[in-house]
Amino acid sequence: MHTPDTDPQHLPSLDDTTPAPARQRLAAWWRIARTSRAVRAVREWWLIVVAALIALTVAGGLLWLLWIVIAGLLTALGAAVTATAEAIPTLGSWITDGPITRSISDPVRAFLDTHTTGLPATGRDAWTAWLVAVCALYTAAVTGSTYGRIGWAAIGALTGVAVYAGAPAGTGPAAAGLTAVVWLTLSLLAYAGPIAGSAVAAMVDDLTEARRTPRTSDAS
Repeated sequence: MHTPDTDPQHLPSLDDTTPAPARQRLAAWWRIARTSRAVRAVREWWLIVVAALIALTVAGGLLWLLWIVIAGLLTALGAAVTATAEAIPTLGSWITDGPITRSISDPVRAFLDTHTTGLPATGRDAWTAWLVAVCALYTAAVTGSTYGRIGWAAIGALTGVAVYAGAPAGTGPAAAGLTAVVWLTLSLLAYAGPIAGSAVAAMVDDLTEARRTPRTSDAS
C-alpha cells in the first residue's frame, strides 16, 4: 500500500508558484509601502482624521439648521413688515377720519360754521386755526413748557364746550364725554411723559441736595 509523502520539504509551496521576479517586486513594493510617510501618517493619525470628518459633518448640520431658522425668521419678519406697511395707512386713515375723530371734529366744525357768520374769517379758517393751536400747544406741553400745558388744558375745555354745543340734538353729552376721554388720554404724555418725568427727577434731586446741604454745614 502506497503511503503519501507528508514530508514538508516535498510539499509544494505557494510561493513556488509565483515567479521570482514577481515576488521580488511585491516584496519591494511592500517594503516601500511600510516605510512610506503617507502610510505612516494614515496609521498614526487615522483617529484624528475620522474625528475631524465627524466634526465637519456635525458643523455642517448645525449650519444647515441655523440657516433654516434664520430663513424662517426672515420670512416671518418680512410678513410682519408687509402687514405693518399695509396696516399703517389704514390706521392713519382711522385716526384722521375715523368715527371717534369725526365725533369730535364734526361738532367743532359745525359750531364754528354756525358762530362765524358775519365774520371775515370763515368756519374753515377758524377750523384751521384751531388745528394749528391744538398741535402747537400739545407739542409745547410734551416738551415741558408750562405755558403749553396750561394752554393744552384750556383748549381742551374749549373743545369740549364746542363739541357739546355743535353736536346733533341729544348727542351733546356723549360727544363731550368722548372728547374728555380722548383729551385725557393724550394728556398722559403731555403731563406725565418722559420729559415731565425728567423734570420731576431733577426736582427730586434738587430737594435731596437741599437736605444734604444743612447736614454738611452742621458737620463743619
